[in-house]
Order: sequence, then structure tokens, then C-alpha cells
Amino acid sequence: MSDALVELDRVRFVYPGGEFALHLEHLELAAGEKVACIGPSGSGKTTLVNLIAGITVPETGRVRVGGDELTKFDEGCRRARRVDRVGLVFQQLELLHYLSALDNILLPFRVSALPLTAAVRHRAHGLAEAMGIGHLLARPPARLSQGERQRVALCRALVTEPELILADEPTGNLDPDTAGVILDLLFAQVERSGAALLMVTHDHAILHRFDRTIDLRTLLERHA
Repeated sequence: MSDALVELDRVRFVYPGGEFALHLEHLELAAGEKVACIGPSGSGKTTLVNLIAGITVPETGRVRVGGDELTKFDEGCRRARRVDRVGLVFQQLELLHYLSALDNILLPFRVSALPLTAAVRHRAHGLAEAMGIGHLLARPPARLSQGERQRVALCRALVTEPELILADEPTGNLDPDTAGVILDLLFAQVERSGAALLMVTHDHAILHRFDRTIDLRTLLERHA
């Protein structure tokens, strides 16, 4: 058995209608590894994130994360595991409009058995301050800019101190200086806890900061 934190083996996923199919023979992510994922629009980057997160399941093949084979879990078990152990930044952010920025950050603790302690609240405030949104925590998403909403979503992903961080274009709406701060925080979490990071990006200027880069188009062509 592989000691990788994430392992996809002979995975095939087809969207209804058959217009797109993702086929990966094998892919691994190690604990503590920082991996960038690139590729043109429509190459399957978000699909790959969703498969690893357990949001979707493959038609065939196996997805293992932290020793658990997600393809054997039902939807409820996959969701509970995702909330507890995965920091996920969605491309569309998925913030709840009726909650404040702070309550959006703390949402994983509201929808799971994770204890919402004073230390957790302190961590949430610290993350928000580090990302430059500490003064905006009382505002709902509608009163935040797109970049500010993006930083709220990043805080939510990191506040549980997850073993795996999946970030789909987390710096896409940020200026270069703020994007650099975001990368520093993501990498600090990896180094502090030994988490793995998979980050989808179109910004090739930051690829040198990662341990390796997966070009999804090349990977798919190799296994076609």
C-alpha cells in the first residue's frame, strides 16, 4: 500500500452526456508537499479537485486520502470527512450570504462535531488579520469586494488546520502583493502541520514556489 496522503489509481470520471471525460492512470500527493496544477480551461482541473475532495466520485477507479478509500464511502461520510480534514477553497467561493465574514470562516465548526473553542476563534481572527480583512469580519459577503470574499474563503479553508488543502484559483482576483501573502499563509500551514497542498492556478509566475507542477493536459495526453 502506498504511503502517499492522496492517491488516485485508474480513475475515470465522465460528466452526464459524455461531453468530458477525465482519465488518470495514477497520481499521488505526499504529506507536506506543495503541488501546483495547471492546464487550459476545460482540461479537468476543478474536476480533479472535486474527486480528491470527495464531492464527486469516479465512474471507475480508486481515490484514497489519508488512508481512507473515498470511493467506498457514502455521500454523508465523504462530506463529514471533508469538513473535518480538508481545507477547500472553491472556485466560486461558496460563502453564505446571510452570515458575516467571521461566521463564514467558522462555518466548518458549525456544521460538524469540531469543537468551537476560544482558541479556534483566536485562530480565525489571526488568519483574518494576516490576510488584511480583520476589520471586515462583521460584514456579510455582499459588502465585501471579490478579493475580500476570496480571502474569507481562504481563512475558512485554513481555520480547521486540515491535513489536505485543495485550492481552486485562490489568488485569481488578488493583486500580486496580496497573492504573495496568501501563498505565504498556505505554505506556512503546510510546513506547520505537514499538510499537503494542491493548488489550481493559471499564474505561471508563481510556479517556482511549489515543489512540483502537474500539467493536467500533459498528464492526460500521456495516459490517453
